[in-house]
Amino acid sequence: MKAITFKSKGEYEYSKDYPVPEPRENDVIVEVSQCGLCGTDVHIYNGEFEANFSVVIGHEFSGTIEEVGDEVTKFTPGDRVTVNPNTICNRCEFCRSGRENLCVTLPGLGVNSDGGFAEYARVPERCVYSIPDTVSFTEAAFAEPLSCAINGINNARIEKGDNVMVLGSGPTGLLLTQLAKLSGAAKVVSTAKRGKRLEMADKLGATETVDVTEVDLVDVVTEVLGEDGADVIIEAVGSETTMKQSIQLAKPGGRVVWFGVSSPELEIPVKPFEIYRKELTIQGSFVNPYTTQEAVDLLAENKVKVGELVTHRFGLDEFDRAIDAYSNDDSRIKVMMEP
Repeated sequence: MKAITFKSKGEYEYSKDYPVPEPRENDVIVEVSQCGLCGTDVHIYNGEFEANFSVVIGHEFSGTIEEVGDEVTKFTPGDRVTVNPNTICNRCEFCRSGRENLCVTLPGLGVNSDGGFAEYARVPERCVYSIPDTVSFTEAAFAEPLSCAINGINNARIEKGDNVMVLGSGPTGLLLTQLAKLSGAAKVVSTAKRGKRLEMADKLGATETVDVTEVDLVDVVTEVLGEDGADVIIEAVGSETTMKQSIQLAKPGGRVVWFGVSSPELEIPVKPFEIYRKELTIQGSFVNPYTTQEAVDLLAENKVKVGELVTHRFGLDEFDRAIDAYSNDDSRIKVMMEP
């Protein structure tokens, strides 16, 4: 089969004869239709995120079940599905206490074991979710990032009438913007450096969009949300600048969620007095504990729009073009690979 294998930092291989996986007793084999190119994939490619080389990357995928293991009971060949790629151990203290996103073995498919940048992927039955016919494979490939965004919103604890600022309007930032509105936020301010993303944020429900290349965010917050700032700041970039801004822009008693994936080596200067004086809550948000089915339901109910976020599509043999579009094309929102 065709597959993209990351061999080491900055090195990948496109193969036409990669071995087709065989199901173990509790696995299914998914014929992959769509797989999103995620920022984590690019971090792995750049050597900024740990992975078990050599590995078939890709963790945001959907498709059709081709084959099932002997002990699989919930699925049959031909079922349309999406995947939660996080393969937990079920043994550590976190799995046993209902905090599976903190499992010591995470992350899983596409990082530690072969994922969705291939024609076929082997997936544990517990990680597979049925999708209705009304949900396209493209939409279903967003179940994983949407489930992570749901966890971010849950951690933000948005209350009805809150003013929310989402720093960053990449694919997940745009999901967070929509979810913030669904959570009852009075105002949702989205920021970005790219005009196309701001246009999309406006289309998807942001009450205010800010081009951070043209204005000072502190001035905008004062003008739009009042002198105190935002009740909730969701940082969805993972940069030093936006992480520092998230603390500065939160109002007294506010909540800050660091959602964006930063380099493991990144350190930022913090003024403890500012956090102390404003009594801020700073919360991390990591992957998707028990939120995949909710993501599928939101997609099925058409409450979150995802299809129009896809701006680029490539086959596996076009991975160079996909990486270039991700890194250099200002019109890019979401890149979708089509094995």
